[in-house]
Amino acid sequence: MERRRRLTSLRSVLLRYLCLCGGGCVLLLMIWWVIFMQLIDNGFLLSATASAQACAEARETVASMTADTFDPSSISFLCRYAVVCDANTDAERVTTTNMSAHQLKTALNDLHGGSGNLGMMQYQYIVTMADGATCLLQYDYAVPYADPALRERLPDFQTCYIILLVVLVLAWLAVTTHRTVRTFTAETSRIDEATRQIAAQHPEAVDVDHARIREFSATLQALQTMGQQLTDSLQRQWQLEQQRTEQVAALAHDLKTPLTIIQGNAELLAETAPAPELDAILRAGDRAQQYLAALRSVGTVPAARQRTDSHAFVAALADTANALCRPAKLHFVLQEQWQGQFLCAAPELSRALENMLDNAVRYTPAGGTVTLTISKADGDVSFTVTDTGPGFTPEALHKAGQFLYTDAARPGNGHQGLGLYLARSVARAHGGNLIVSNDPAAHGACVELRLPICANAL
Repeated sequence: MERRRRLTSLRSVLLRYLCLCGGGCVLLLMIWWVIFMQLIDNGFLLSATASAQACAEARETVASMTADTFDPSSISFLCRYAVVCDANTDAERVTTTNMSAHQLKTALNDLHGGSGNLGMMQYQYIVTMADGATCLLQYDYAVPYADPALRERLPDFQTCYIILLVVLVLAWLAVTTHRTVRTFTAETSRIDEATRQIAAQHPEAVDVDHARIREFSATLQALQTMGQQLTDSLQRQWQLEQQRTEQVAALAHDLKTPLTIIQGNAELLAETAPAPELDAILRAGDRAQQYLAALRSVGTVPAARQRTDSHAFVAALADTANALCRPAKLHFVLQEQWQGQFLCAAPELSRALENMLDNAVRYTPAGGTVTLTISKADGDVSFTVTDTGPGFTPEALHKAGQFLYTDAARPGNGHQGLGLYLARSVARAHGGNLIVSNDPAAHGACVELRLPICANAL
């Protein structure tokens, strides 16, 4: 219950972030304004209207003066002035001024009807003096220092104070954003850690209790549940594979004894009364012994790989293929498109390819063709067996190579679904793969066993 009380929604976190940002900016603005007004009330600064009032008073004073009797001391320091004689004529001249060159140029341009030259907070009066001369009075709507010494030594207060406000607002926004980002970073790091724990099959190590945001806590709980289910599924699958391996090993062990008895008695009979039937029994017994050896090797560590010459290896396979095809009245074709050396466990690979050839012979009608092709593609050595039989059914294309799978559409062939399974196991043990498809050219089955060629074996 305590953990649930600490949880907050993602919406609340975002609303709190917006409130902190907006409320903090408003508070800073209020404090900034209070301090600003206190400086004016204490006389440290002059109000913005002081310049306008001083300029208005100077207008009345200047109107009674002439260009010769103009007294600058009667003009407030808040005003800038320029006395112009013979204005709007070729003889126009400025007799006295306290403006800078740029300010004077701006004032004269405004006098002659120019526009857009005065600053946004600058104002100017044009006063006609008693002798017809023109006096230009200019002021800024700003808050200057009350002390003339500060005005000379320090930069403009109003500009600096506004910059200070902007800096404080940005600093507050940065601090608030950093805290919120840190909160989200902590939550997302828990999700990253959860995915790593699930990948390592340790869903119980997912940290759900320390999540602070409700949505992230729900995500972590979902990940933990998913990881637990995935781990349980993998464990059940592994246990099932172990049981199958043990059952196959037990079956192979049980078959070994009666098979040895049959083969031994067949050998004795062959010595006393040779007959073709006994030779067939002996050959079948040898093949059965090879299958038992393959069954016993299921789930065991593959044999060490050795450098193998492809030509000699394929030649031996061709002899076996011919021996399989001849009794079935099939044609065998060898297409040796690549020759070289590669690393493999030759006995296991040979047994896998013999199973592929045996499958092709089983399902090819008399007069058909079985083809073995060795080639190189994308750095892999490829052994492809094609036939002119009926090909794989859609179900077989999906399930061929699975343990003890037999095609229901092909009953009565005595096939137990071990050949392609053993071939796929050998391919994977070598870092390769078994690809099952239908050959569009021959309208039959196509089984490709592809193995990587190591760089030092080329």
